[in-house]
Amino acid sequence: SSEIEGINTSSHNLCQFYEEYEARGSDIPVTSGIYNLEDMKKVGQENGWCPYFATRHVVRFASVVVYNYQYMLDPKVASMVSKELEKECIVVFDEAHNIDNVCIEA
Repeated sequence: SSEIEGINTSSHNLCQFYEEYEARGSDIPVTSGIYNLEDMKKVGQENGWCPYFATRHVVRFASVVVYNYQYMLDPKVASMVSKELEKECIVVFDEAHNIDNVCIEA
């Protein structure tokens, strides 16, 4: 099978990084610290994991998550991105002057 930057292009079309993440599951170690996108990419590359799914896993252990408020307000995006957040959490919106338009468009 041929591979293009980590994507298995065999007849099954499976991503080797996702498959490695799935194989390890909840065994991904979560260490205290502050992580940004570049940090999660590095963690993914070092461990052969999909950084997207690794991030979705570790967000459940976070005390503070900073991201665009549209990830929480847009139902299509929130169902994929924000569902791992605790049901009871504190949400702070920065630059909230645009929230009404985002809610109307969602």
